[in-house]
Amino acid sequence: MIRIAALLSILLTTSANSECWIVTNLHGYGAMNGDRYEFTKDNTEDSVFHVTINGDKSSVYESVSGVYPEMKYTALSSNTMVGEYQSGGGITVETWSITTNKKALYSKVMNIPGMQQLTSTKSFVGDVVGTCNQ
Repeated sequence: MIRIAALLSILLTTSANSECWIVTNLHGYGAMNGDRYEFTKDNTEDSVFHVTINGDKSSVYESVSGVYPEMKYTALSSNTMVGEYQSGGGITVETWSITTNKKALYSKVMNIPGMQQLTSTKSFVGDVVGTCNQ
């Protein structure tokens, strides 16, 4: 009985900590193999992301295009998650972290041996403009 109560407590706490934020106006820098890894300004200013941090059910949805990435995300805390996607010998890793002052920190690393021109790193800061209707 105690085990059941403890399990229910954990499950309820996890679902209660589920958060979804609307993120836009991502600006930062990126360096790509095709540009000899020179850092240049980059942005996703036309994109609107719904960032959900909820354990193994964490996700990112780009609402303008309607795209859910084929990436598996895992929450590291109540406001930070990491995602990974592997295909054809390449890997993409993303991190999302939401700050207490309504900023989103986003990074992405792509290492794609079969398409070296796309191998890159990016780092962005964006605005949290609201929460999602869940």
